Amino acid sequence: MKKLPLTLLGAAAVANNVMAEDHISIHYLNYQEYDDKVEAKDSVFSLEKSIGLDWTINVEVGYDSVSGASPAWGATTPVETVPDAINRAQKTEAAQAKTDQVIRSGYDPHASAYKIQKVPLEDKRKSFSASATYRDEDRNEWTLGHNFSVEEDYQSLGLNGKGLIYADSQKNRSYSLGVSALFDRTLAFQKYENYANSQEWENIFTGSAEAGLSQVFSPNLYAVFTGYAGYRQGYLSNHYLTVLREIDINDDGKIGVDEVFLAQDSRPDTRLSGGVNLQAFWSLTDSLVLRPRYKWFQDDWGVKSHQIGGKVSWAVTEWFTIAPGYFWYTQDAADFYRDPYSEDKTFAATGYATSDLRLGDYTANAYEVGASFKVYKGVRVNLLGAYYEQSNGFEANWWAIGASYAF
Repeated sequence: MKKLPLTLLGAAAVANNVMAEDHISIHYLNYQEYDDKVEAKDSVFSLEKSIGLDWTINVEVGYDSVSGASPAWGATTPVETVPDAINRAQKTEAAQAKTDQVIRSGYDPHASAYKIQKVPLEDKRKSFSASATYRDEDRNEWTLGHNFSVEEDYQSLGLNGKGLIYADSQKNRSYSLGVSALFDRTLAFQKYENYANSQEWENIFTGSAEAGLSQVFSPNLYAVFTGYAGYRQGYLSNHYLTVLREIDINDDGKIGVDEVFLAQDSRPDTRLSGGVNLQAFWSLTDSLVLRPRYKWFQDDWGVKSHQIGGKVSWAVTEWFTIAPGYFWYTQDAADFYRDPYSEDKTFAATGYATSDLRLGDYTANAYEVGASFKVYKGVRVNLLGAYYEQSNGFEANWWAIGASYAF
């Protein structure tokens, strides 16, 4: 199935500020892409409990479902006769003799007849995470965590750790270092072999590290500066997506209208990335807080991005807080990306290739508004609504509702 940015969805599920006291919470998120594409429903239960003054335990359990349709190239010219079917099979085999990227089915003898079609998908995901934080005699914090999730065609197991060290007794400055590792497996379609496209489990390793500096500049201004890096290795292609490849099957030095074939999405098996994240918390008044943020990202696939924006938290009354936000995003495409809606949408017979819009060049706008209501002592209801649009035509919205009880 098409993988969603579930980390984004999980982050969006909590509309209120992070609670410091012991609490339990439950939230529900509904994510919907426009044009009847993917819909995701995510339910999360979490518990945070302090044990004395030195320990804090966090536990989170999640269940989400994904359904809808994922866009991929497909043939549109119908097979009307047996000779037509035989001719298509023979040309597909001729193309497969030149590259193992060509898939077995879906060849169209007319290059212009290929269209982006919606491929139905449905899956369910169960997840669990837990962490323990210890505070030493200087109140420095040391955290260890574990997480895993299971889907029909994807499994993930993770470990993480983080240290937070205060630079002085005033605690106006702190340094942090965090590391994490994910050991994932995906059930992927294999390259063409022995007249079949079978599925096998493929491994994916993801390692990441971040180093941060936090600084209190005044009683009303606090900022966090973070540098981060990531490394992925393994099966990084999306085997549910397709591309169009030009293959000169008759070796005449030209590409005819019947020499364009469906092929697998193909990406490098390593990816090195890094960037910087800057965030500030500025209290204009006792009830109004600005939270501006800037993030820069770059990887060795050629993707570069910048994100800038922020949120405003306004405590209208003692029981009601509203938090609108806006973010602007721009991205340069991966070196091996072709826009599936452009005139230049086909690839050579070999080499990396993707038409995944998420690896293309675009700008995006994200709008959101959250609200938190204190309905009883220790009980809060949280709401969130958001809308996201990209310059390439992609649109989505999500909303979340939940409740927290502090004890």
